[in-house]
Amino acid sequence: MINTTTAPATTAAILADYAKGVAAYELWATKTLVEWLKTKDATLLETPVTSSYGTMKETLKHMMETSAWWTKNLRNEHPSLTFGPLVCNESVAEVLDNVLKQAEELKELADSLTLEQLVQSYPVTIPFAGDFNIPGHEMLLQVSHHSTYHRGQIVTMGRHLGITDATNTDYMFYQLVAAKRY
Repeated sequence: MINTTTAPATTAAILADYAKGVAAYELWATKTLVEWLKTKDATLLETPVTSSYGTMKETLKHMMETSAWWTKNLRNEHPSLTFGPLVCNESVAEVLDNVLKQAEELKELADSLTLEQLVQSYPVTIPFAGDFNIPGHEMLLQVSHHSTYHRGQIVTMGRHLGITDATNTDYMFYQLVAAKRY
């Protein structure tokens, strides 16, 4: 009889796999959203809708900028965080490409991190809240949760504009269909 059991994974290894899986999900969900939005009239993405940001394009730019900020923190670059009106002079196509490139960059960084780097705490300064030491794996989770929040807003904004064929970017859908884990 062949022994098919494997040694139990350590908690740290499970954490590392989970953190890297979060970045993989983030890339998949962003790519899925971008591909869906590319099938829409670009003017709809620039049409004002009452939400956190005035348009879907602005919401996407905010998602990209926030992910880039956390990515720099994860690289230990200590970026500054400034608040003010969102300036979005890029075209819809440029914003869609940039948000996807940022998700790819985050995934590449996550894949390159060692277990030690994922559990290591990094200094982060958030102007309205203070100075913190945040583990790398929690930064990856933050980016994913933040983007998920805004992906939901984009779907809702689209519904207000008559777009009713939103794509599914749910985490478990990703696990079942895209990652084929179960």
